[in-house]
Amino acid sequence: MILGIFTQVNYSQVDSSKYDDKLFYFNPSIHSIQIDATSIVLMNQIGGEFDFDIYQLKNKNFCVGTRIGIEHYYLTNFVDKYYGSPFTDYNFFARMSNVAGDLSTSFLIGLTYYTTDENYFPSKYLFRTGFEIRYGTIFGFILKGSTSLKKNTSFIGLGIFIGYNHN
Repeated sequence: MILGIFTQVNYSQVDSSKYDDKLFYFNPSIHSIQIDATSIVLMNQIGGEFDFDIYQLKNKNFCVGTRIGIEHYYLTNFVDKYYGSPFTDYNFFARMSNVAGDLSTSFLIGLTYYTTDENYFPSKYLFRTGFEIRYGTIFGFILKGSTSLKKNTSFIGLGIFIGYNHN
C-alpha cells in the first residue's frame, strides 16, 4: 500500500487546463508606497501615492488595482507663477501596472479633487488620466504625467522617487 501511494505521488501531473499563467487571480496586497518629485522646464511637482493591488496575473508581472494619492504642482512662465498656480490634486485612480525587474509602468484613470491656492479658481471634482514609468525599487528615477484635459490641470515631469515596491 505504501508503495502504491509513492507511485501515485511520483507520477501525478498538474491538470494543465486549470493552470494558466495568463489568468488573473484575486490577490489583494500593497503594490507600492512612494514619495516623488518631478520637474520639467516650467512645471514642478511633488507627490505621495499609495498603490493597492486587487488582481494579478499568475506570473505577477501585470496587476490591476487602485491608487490613492496627493500631487502638488507649480506652473511658471519663466517670470512668475502661472495664473492660479500652485495646484493640489487629491486622487483616487484605477491602476494597471506592469513590472519587469526594476522597470515599472502604470496607467491611471479616475477622479481627482482639484484645488488651487487662489480664490478665483473654485475647487472641483475632475475626471483624470495619467501615466508613470519608474526605474528602481526603493529609490530611482520616474517619468510621470497626468491631465484632466482642462486648462491648468496638466503636468509632466522627470525626477526621482523613494518608497516601497512589492517586486
